[in-house]
Amino acid sequence: MLQRMNIPKNIFNKIYNLFWLHFKHVVYGKKLRIEGRILLQGRGKIEIGENVTIYSHYAINPIGGDRTVFQVMNGAALKIGNHVAMSHAIISAHNTVIIEDEVMLGAGCKIFDTDFHSLDYEERVHGQDQDVNTAPVIIKKGAFIGTQAMILKGVIIGEKSIVGAGAVVTKNIPDGEVWAGNPARCIKKFRDVGRQN
Repeated sequence: MLQRMNIPKNIFNKIYNLFWLHFKHVVYGKKLRIEGRILLQGRGKIEIGENVTIYSHYAINPIGGDRTVFQVMNGAALKIGNHVAMSHAIISAHNTVIIEDEVMLGAGCKIFDTDFHSLDYEERVHGQDQDVNTAPVIIKKGAFIGTQAMILKGVIIGEKSIVGAGAVVTKNIPDGEVWAGNPARCIKKFRDVGRQN
């Protein structure tokens, strides 16, 4: 009975998402699954691969939040590979964010390739706030980003690496390592990354 009552809302959400995907000229592959309503901001380029799952409603995963947000500013790019799954992620691209195949983004994680504001006091408070640092973020194949983790500008997350819940990542993580904490640091290394499934 509850499932039947949700059908009209699910249909509305699907129409809503399709409208914004096309309005924002998002390129996406087959079997894109969005549960809830995604929020798209900016005029940058967004590419989404095949078999991607996006959860974007608190009722689906209550620990994550309310919405998945892709903020991709003019001239910036967000590229999401195949078989990627995320729940209530917030991704802000002022430069470039690349999420490779088979990546999992835990509930409420945040990925920022920008400082958002100038580090210079005068520029930030009294100026136009134009000298803002940005640097690409790359999350390599098979990485897993835990719930509420934050990935900051210029960071590369290695292949099949794991970022613990609530971690703040400010520097590159090599392939096959587990990092946790604030600031994040290595707590474990896998012996053979190539043999991980």
